[in-house]
Amino acid sequence: MLGENSSTAFNSQKIITNLKTNWLNIIIIISIIVIIVVIIKIITKKIIRALDKKISPEKVEIKKRSYTFSSVISNLLIALIILAGILIIADQCGINMIPVITGAGIASIIIGLGAQSLIKDLINGAFILFEQWYQINDVISVGDISGVVEKFNLRTTAIRDLNGAIHYIPNSEIKILSNMTQDWSRALLTISVSYKEDTDRVISELKNILNDFTNDKKYKNLFLEKPEILGDDGIDELGNYAIKFKIACKVKPSNQWLVERQLRKKIKDRFDELGIEIPYPTNNVYLKK
Repeated sequence: MLGENSSTAFNSQKIITNLKTNWLNIIIIISIIVIIVVIIKIITKKIIRALDKKISPEKVEIKKRSYTFSSVISNLLIALIILAGILIIADQCGINMIPVITGAGIASIIIGLGAQSLIKDLINGAFILFEQWYQINDVISVGDISGVVEKFNLRTTAIRDLNGAIHYIPNSEIKILSNMTQDWSRALLTISVSYKEDTDRVISELKNILNDFTNDKKYKNLFLEKPEILGDDGIDELGNYAIKFKIACKVKPSNQWLVERQLRKKIKDRFDELGIEIPYPTNNVYLKK
């Protein structure tokens, strides 16, 4: 039965005759598909630009979700249009797709084309989308790969790392994931000072630096909570060569690295002014006669 259906669906002589007769229609169909795909991409870009203008920077999560859904819907529409175009072109060529689609051997065809992994990608991609594991512009880690989510569709996720390399990961491969920018982020700093320093003085100066930084017009809008020295202003660690304090700052998503870098600079500059020593590893060598 399958052999009869296949011969009915794929009659090479009939296909060649139909190609000669309907070549102009096929070219028009392909042109229409290309034009529609280009229009969808242009509209998607315009929607993203409009979102950039209308959604304020404070609503970062809404903006990221809007980007993600726009991207997914755009890719789905393009996939459906291409599929519809293939079916129309097949009809113009005289290829009857119904026996192929409904034939008894469809399962083996699907397995042969590797569609099992594709289905897994799509299912996992749907879960990621609706459970909102991450959005476009989130910073995530998947296995050994970390970076910004640049593209997302139901089949793959594209992550661009700090070196600029982009990694395409099938969604079915995403088992354990870390999101560093979902809802809010935390800046963590470890500050080391010499054992000879007065710890109360150091804590007092750190509080002054944090207070000045959070009141700075340039940075104050990045903070969601007042920064704190962990352990109720306690010492985090008595290291081999330094006393260590840990500072935690709850900030808006993706701003933790900016806050950490600027705070380190301000602490270093202030400590230099006050003569508070930030030690570095040293080795003492004793020579025995």
